[in-house]
Amino acid sequence: MLDARFVAEQYDVYVGEVTKADNKLTFPYAVVWPPPAQRLTNTQAGYDGNVTTTVQVTGVGRTVDEVLAILDRAAAALHRRRPVIPGRSCGLISQVGQGAPPAPQRDDTVRTDDGQPVFFSFLQFSLFSTAVRPEGTV
Repeated sequence: MLDARFVAEQYDVYVGEVTKADNKLTFPYAVVWPPPAQRLTNTQAGYDGNVTTTVQVTGVGRTVDEVLAILDRAAAALHRRRPVIPGRSCGLISQVGQGAPPAPQRDDTVRTDDGQPVFFSFLQFSLFSTAVRPEGTV
């Protein structure tokens, strides 16, 4: 859901890890970490197909302002959106926690083209979905 909007705004989005060589990075950019879903168990009926997923979006920029701007755009792109996932009925995406993201921190392991360190921070988003049952089943 970030790709279409972010590509239009010329932001790179990486899934899991940055895949470009460090000297080819375009700032700011986002890294999305989608861990496996949590499968909840209903103690009366066992597993009913419900899952919750919490995805982290990390913003990376040359300045604190770039980090905050890309995270704000990510939040705007995801807030209360309902994704389409084949075989699942999805709820609305919600941002985890209240208030501002953690203060951007300096990362001395990633450098800009001119050798300057970058800054990063993150937001987390939650999604609940359930398996779509074939018609005629209970």
